[in-house]
Amino acid sequence: MKTLILSTLVTLTFSFNAFSSCEQTNREKFLAMNESLYQEYSKIDPNQSVTAEKRALWLEGDPKVNKAIFLAHGYMGSPGEMMFLAKPFIQKGYSVIGFLIPGHGSTYKVANEYKNTRWIKDIKEQLNLVFECFSEVRVVGFSTGGLLLHHYLLTEPTPANLKSVHFVSPYFIQRFGGFFDRILGFFVNGISVDTAYFVTRFRDLKPMTIDRQYYHQNLPVDSALQVKDLGLKVYEMRGNSQIKVPVQLFLSEGDWTVDTDATKEVVNREYEKVQLVWYKGEEPHHLMVPSVSKVASEVQHLIFSAN
Repeated sequence: MKTLILSTLVTLTFSFNAFSSCEQTNREKFLAMNESLYQEYSKIDPNQSVTAEKRALWLEGDPKVNKAIFLAHGYMGSPGEMMFLAKPFIQKGYSVIGFLIPGHGSTYKVANEYKNTRWIKDIKEQLNLVFECFSEVRVVGFSTGGLLLHHYLLTEPTPANLKSVHFVSPYFIQRFGGFFDRILGFFVNGISVDTAYFVTRFRDLKPMTIDRQYYHQNLPVDSALQVKDLGLKVYEMRGNSQIKVPVQLFLSEGDWTVDTDATKEVVNREYEKVQLVWYKGEEPHHLMVPSVSKVASEVQHLIFSAN
């Protein structure tokens, strides 16, 4: 019996050390990838800087927990806009990985230089680093981040350690006369968010005028075209069979950006088990942002407590 217990302890210790070493190694790779990205930014716009609030992040959790949550932000945003959702996971010892969409976190000039093919490449590489190291991974995607996560899941084998998928207002097709139509139809590259919001009163711009530290302050119109183009392509894509990972889908009747019927169509078509959380009334596109959403705490709780 003593020999069996000792053998078990040795096995557990080896496994614990292996996962801890993997996280340290892959975290360094992740951060190095993003440091290279910031250097690219400086070549495009020498006056740019990426503040701490907008940088990609990998917060190490408790190695004994060995679980992670991967967060993918939306258009004009950064990992910082997703961190409210991460708070209960941090308290429980999860590692938290905040993906930065290439071109984001800097200036509109930088954002406009990046194509959606690069977004797809980087999220694949960085997600794979996460899946290599943890016994359980949850992924959360907001708006464009949800679009990119869905594309990954549709085109890559489903990782065995993917615990659940959480889509918050994922973008596929815009609402008629919605956010991207207004940007592409009325504004030139670089117009300030304050001016755009003042002129249109388009409420899905409001978070950018409040939580400024997380968002572009000038509109990257060319980048919006990349989102719209990718959304249309992915909307038409079909998987070979339904993905069996549990999915939560958060949508609002008051969303002025996404066509919620199109979003429900895609998610119900491609995933076997979908829990729809539907908010009636005027809740905005940014359902997880406390400064504009009355249901942000509920969204946070439902994601954290999901099986």
